Amino acid sequence: MAIDLRKIKGFVLLLGSISTLAVSASAQEGHSLNSADRISQTGRTVPLLDQLRNGLRATRPNQEEFLQHLVAQVDQGAVPRSMVNTVYKWALQRNPRVPFPYFQVAMRELAKRRGVTLL
Repeated sequence: MAIDLRKIKGFVLLLGSISTLAVSASAQEGHSLNSADRISQTGRTVPLLDQLRNGLRATRPNQEEFLQHLVAQVDQGAVPRSMVNTVYKWALQRNPRVPFPYFQVAMRELAKRRGVTLL
């Protein structure tokens, strides 16, 4: 499977602008973004790691390791949860059957722009 990096770079540029605005707005409102926050859908709560693991269909040990590292970065505040959720939704739209590679490439690029190195 070939991933078109030109499309991902365009998305990353757009998302970089959006996530910067979302994080600064959130910081101004005094909100804290970390994985302790839960996504509430239909009355149920889902931890971030479970959301990513199941939604992105991560089955390989290296994928699990990447997700655990990413969640740790979210917990530390280095990567905003809103950015992770936006990339998550985008990856599912790009390829619903195999979304993980899209998610991983986009997250690495966006994190690198924030000075964070993901596995």
